[in-house]
Amino acid sequence: MRSTGMAYLLWSLCFFGFAGIHRFYLGKPLSGLIWFLTWGLFGIGQIVDLFLIPGMVEEKNFKLRARLSRAQYPQLPSGMITVLPQSDTHLVLKLLSERPEATIADCVLATGQDPSKVKALLKQMQRDELIEVGNRERDGAVVYRMI
Repeated sequence: MRSTGMAYLLWSLCFFGFAGIHRFYLGKPLSGLIWFLTWGLFGIGQIVDLFLIPGMVEEKNFKLRARLSRAQYPQLPSGMITVLPQSDTHLVLKLLSERPEATIADCVLATGQDPSKVKALLKQMQRDELIEVGNRERDGAVVYRMI
């Protein structure tokens, strides 16, 4: 995976005459060579890259994750969109990101697990400080909220 901080650090090498090194790091060797030979398109490209680096890092990491998922699931055709299995914790957090609070029944429906497993999961998520437990004002039902 690529780091935005490292990309900016490599970008700063332009002050020492090495423009475009960050583009090599982010998998863009052709434009990296052009930036290197023209000092970042005469400095203009270097300035523009200050704003483009986060998107370039995200794009490179997306490609690396896609390559990794194809290596883990080689039976899938390369043109098929790969959907990796999501953990129960991830499913509960996704549910809580879509609504302000959820009951145990909501979490059971989201994960497809039996209630005893969901209760254990919710207790662990509380210990990990991912969620908090409370009572709904209108009826006193136990609800979980994302912290």
